[in-house]
Amino acid sequence: MKLSANIMRLHDIFGIKGTIDIFSDAGFEGMDFNNDILEYSGDLYDKNFYTDIKKYANDKNVEICQAHAPFASSFLEDNKTKERFLDITKSMRNASYLGAKMIVVHSCVHKPYKGNEEELFEYNLKFFKSLIPYAEEFDIKVAIENVCTQARDSITSTADRLITLLDALNNDAFTICFDVGHTFLCGLDIGEEIEKLGNRIGCTHIHDNNGVADLHTLPFYGQIEWESVMKAFAKSGYTGNLSFEAARFMKEVPTALRLDAMKYKSKVGHYLIDRFNFYKNEK
Repeated sequence: MKLSANIMRLHDIFGIKGTIDIFSDAGFEGMDFNNDILEYSGDLYDKNFYTDIKKYANDKNVEICQAHAPFASSFLEDNKTKERFLDITKSMRNASYLGAKMIVVHSCVHKPYKGNEEELFEYNLKFFKSLIPYAEEFDIKVAIENVCTQARDSITSTADRLITLLDALNNDAFTICFDVGHTFLCGLDIGEEIEKLGNRIGCTHIHDNNGVADLHTLPFYGQIEWESVMKAFAKSGYTGNLSFEAARFMKEVPTALRLDAMKYKSKVGHYLIDRFNFYKNEK
């Protein structure tokens, strides 16, 4: 299991190569590349630009193992939805140039879930099916994220709903990005949700919160019980990486201290990986 994180709160200050330097120096082996950053979701840069970033990262022993597509995935306005679809497919292409094995894509939540359940299921089924040709062309998996906050429910907010969608899609182009913080915000038992999804989980978003706000902070700075979470991942047979989506932890950290903050973040991540390995090897 490699330790990974997204590039937010670093990229805007240090640029992409400076961010890779920090990842390497702090002990991260993987990177979740934010193709939802505007400059990386379109045609601003060519293939050579991305393959150069990939080589630079590899030379620093950092693998760009996953990416994140722009979101929201849909809007009430059709023209905005069509534009976003193009952004998502171009992000899939760009992520493939970086060597990412999967790209996280949000479900469509342009309407409230309650009262629109069947319509939203069919809408999302059509949306994700339309990504299959691009996944095949760019040789990248689409990792469907469990989208849920206290204020917003969705067709992917629970393990049961995710399984229903995956079964309907019935295509190897899809996997699950399990977002621990979102599950906690929904008031669900995280361990039970992981157990239900099992080997359908391809990647993770690891972050903490207080059960009320989507804080995206570091584990142990919220109210999630992490020992049981890592035990559930280990017992589920999960084989992917531990990938932080906890950049807001560094929101108020001065620039001069961000490398130190990433080193601490790395220690927390490797501690969680140690707990995962403990339970994985437990008789």
